[in-house]
Amino acid sequence: MSLTLWFDSEILDFCDFLSPTPEEGKSRNSAIQRVSDVIKYIWPNCRVEVFGSYRTGLYLPSSDIDVVILDSNIKSPQIGLQALSRALSQKGIAKKIQVIGKARVPIIKFVEKVTDVQFDVSFDVDNGPKAAEYIKVVRYCFQDVISRLPPLRPLCLILKVFLQQRELNEVYSGGIGSYALLAMLIAMLKSVNEGQRYPEHNLGVLLVKFFEFYAHKLNTWDVGVSCNGRGTFFLKSRKGFQQNGRPFLICIEDPQAPENDIGKSSYNYFQIRSAFMMAYASLTNTKAIMNLGPDRSILGTIIRPDAVLLERKGGSTGNVTFNSLLPGAGEVVDSEYDEKQDLMCNWRLDSNYEEEPLPRGGDGFVESNGGSSPGKKRKASKSKTPGKPKENGSCGKFDSEENGLAKDSRKEKKKSKFS
Repeated sequence: MSLTLWFDSEILDFCDFLSPTPEEGKSRNSAIQRVSDVIKYIWPNCRVEVFGSYRTGLYLPSSDIDVVILDSNIKSPQIGLQALSRALSQKGIAKKIQVIGKARVPIIKFVEKVTDVQFDVSFDVDNGPKAAEYIKVVRYCFQDVISRLPPLRPLCLILKVFLQQRELNEVYSGGIGSYALLAMLIAMLKSVNEGQRYPEHNLGVLLVKFFEFYAHKLNTWDVGVSCNGRGTFFLKSRKGFQQNGRPFLICIEDPQAPENDIGKSSYNYFQIRSAFMMAYASLTNTKAIMNLGPDRSILGTIIRPDAVLLERKGGSTGNVTFNSLLPGAGEVVDSEYDEKQDLMCNWRLDSNYEEEPLPRGGDGFVESNGGSSPGKKRKASKSKTPGKPKENGSCGKFDSEENGLAKDSRKEKKKSKFS
């Protein structure tokens, strides 16, 4: 079996391992009902809506359940969260209760005692009906996209585990949430135009392309990404999405509210990008991958064993274990790198690495609303500038603002030794 097919098989088997069993589905539904009963006890006329990864079916065994309370008629979310905290405690439903009242979206986090499933509950005070409709639209929108882009689900599950294991998956702590991750994946699949062409194969290739795209190619200083319409890139300045003091943050157009930037809260994108760089370096280190042998996993070079995964028994039979699926995961990989592979600033800089530019001008840069970018085609600068690491981990600004890609101007740089 070729390395590509081997890697694809590992990704599909791991996603099957992560998929919820019927018993787990029933257990989560029961937990939702118990929590809803407490909420209804306090506010009998309110509506309780579940949204997020649970509704799209893209949740992990350790994923939390997102709930929003509508039409509660409370004066402020903070008051409602404190009332819910007391009720959950008094009725013995929850443990590890934490009220985060000063966040942009105040929430209460807790663990349901029977199932040990974590909940994130928030209030929508200002516009309940609109919020409820928004949740429905998002749900059906992503379910439709997932059905049309088969690689989306397995890639999303792998990346959610990847980010979660590095504590980079929570928006309130500056990470990338599920909603933003989906938008990033859809944009990437559209840009490489392979999402529908290869529904079951080349998952490994697409995963590497994702890491390459967001680690090396995207100029987050000037360019945002969108999965709306036929556009993938847009200039941040044109939509007013530039963040004062944090110009390096990734900008992601909200699929359902184009005026909203869902990447603005991911203030740890510097660390996220560094993690993507390391993953890309690991998966493109041909010599190390070839030396893994039949008893080591390729996916295991970026996915680590953790308590939840090690305790889990999943798969179609319900008896598959993590160690049998990804043998050697988390172990140190042979540190002998290819002669052509350099490490600098914690990521791979190959002297023969050529980034594949998208078409330039009107054909390559399309606004997310479907309109072409006005103005004449710019000529890329051919001058080479020294690569000083920026705050977002990139070596200098990219040559072109309009296609979001970085030209490789590092061919003459001295090689940096891996120590």
